[in-house]
Amino acid sequence: MLRHGILFSSLVLVASVAVAQDEPSCSPAAFRAQLMTPVGGRIPRDAALVVGLFEGGDATELPAPALTRRRRELALVREVIAPGLFRLRPDTARLSGRWDLQGVEGSPHLIFGPPGAGAPPPAPRLERVERYLVAGAEGSRAEVRAHFAFPIPEGIVAVVSYWGEDDAPDLFVRAIPAIREAVLFASSGRCPALPEGASAPPEEGAVRVAFVDRYGHLSARSEPRALGR
Repeated sequence: MLRHGILFSSLVLVASVAVAQDEPSCSPAAFRAQLMTPVGGRIPRDAALVVGLFEGGDATELPAPALTRRRRELALVREVIAPGLFRLRPDTARLSGRWDLQGVEGSPHLIFGPPGAGAPPPAPRLERVERYLVAGAEGSRAEVRAHFAFPIPEGIVAVVSYWGEDDAPDLFVRAIPAIREAVLFASSGRCPALPEGASAPPEEGAVRVAFVDRYGHLSARSEPRALGR
């Protein structure tokens, strides 16, 4: 009888190991760093630059960025706005003329001028936040979509999400001005590509959002809205 019990236990252990081996593990996501501050025109020297990490590159974190001009290099102070979204400030108040931004995709050329970064943008007003299952050529994907009471203002480059009662931001997405909605989260598998510190939305609960403008200003958060289906 004991022998049969040992045999049964061994079979259960082997089956458990086999199931665990069949479950895919999530490999670290890789990203590319992109400048989100528009490069057209002059950037106020009292403004910050906004850089985000987006899927599809080979970096797991933001490389050390710097402004360069000929043989001169100017360090940038990095501040986290949300996981994967950064505010970069030159470590000097005296900044003018043309510089190249190293450490981000394309090494864009920037022209800095007089101060005038302005005030933070208005807080978003959410009408509703819904979860969708969207069918596509490569299968279905889950989406969480926010609907706003007014179009996203010009100059807004990102929407930051806060799940539940979190005071710290959980996720960001690129904003599209002049429309009244934003996809806050989209995933087609069990391993969404999220920057370190980011989190996917819960199955239910409240959602709040904030706007980030092109010069790194973060708005006040919206009133919470329940995550609907």
